[in-house]
Amino acid sequence: MIVIHSEVPIRSDSKPKASDILERMAVESRKEPGVIDYRVTFDIERPTVARIIEQYKDWSAVESHDSSSHLERFQESIEPHMRSEPHLFQYEVTNKIEAEGP
Repeated sequence: MIVIHSEVPIRSDSKPKASDILERMAVESRKEPGVIDYRVTFDIERPTVARIIEQYKDWSAVESHDSSSHLERFQESIEPHMRSEPHLFQYEVTNKIEAEGP
């Protein structure tokens, strides 16, 4: 499984509009073949930082997502609302194990 974690700094005056754009992106992305999950949240400690957590079956699914038209539209739409460049982190996961909570 491939996991991509993005941190997207949003301008505070753009948060409502950016939230709509991010939500549309998540809904469209979850429809793609090979996408296990795609979620967007806002950081509690830094409320203008959106966190995107993407889970894919394999690199082929990532490549398909990267070439999708809705990703291109998203990038064009979100850019005016960003405070600075996003940070992306990619992980290759061999096992996903549900852990017990506290």
